[in-house]
Amino acid sequence: MPIQRLSLDASSSSRLNATLYLLVLSLLLPIGLSGATALAQGNSAIEGQACTLEKHVYTCDGAAFQKRLAEAKTISLETHSIDKYAQAQLKTLITKKLGKTLVAEGSPADLVFLLLPLGVDGMSINSGAVDLGTLRIYTANPDNSRGNILWAEVYTGHEDLPWPATVNGLILQFQSHFKIK
Repeated sequence: MPIQRLSLDASSSSRLNATLYLLVLSLLLPIGLSGATALAQGNSAIEGQACTLEKHVYTCDGAAFQKRLAEAKTISLETHSIDKYAQAQLKTLITKKLGKTLVAEGSPADLVFLLLPLGVDGMSINSGAVDLGTLRIYTANPDNSRGNILWAEVYTGHEDLPWPATVNGLILQFQSHFKIK
């Protein structure tokens, strides 16, 4: 059988690489998440808080968070105001997967879900994985501001991963930690 060679220009090669990367990620993500190390696992924290911060890493009490999540009825979400994709994905997680009521901004809530990118500043020569995004969950204060942090999920991947793929990976990783279908 003759060997066929495929010639690609730089732009189609980049698209092919990105497509292949996303395909592999989507196939391996469910398998790898069960053993993934999150920056939000482990020990019990100070009373009233489920997370502690040490050396830029949150350590959270998963059981305490699950209890608070189960008790919560209403949730508000925070993202960048122009990030409609992350807002839509969080809304689906909150209403369809968790069965909670999403409240309008400024309305009282039991919990606050915050999803933000973690950018690479300046020029990066790191060829490995970097922190791309975080999902943080807080109690809500009476004035609707964020209270104590209950959970911090960090998604790590290749720095060229598009933001929508990071959002999806982060939410899937969160769902995997707590067996949310």
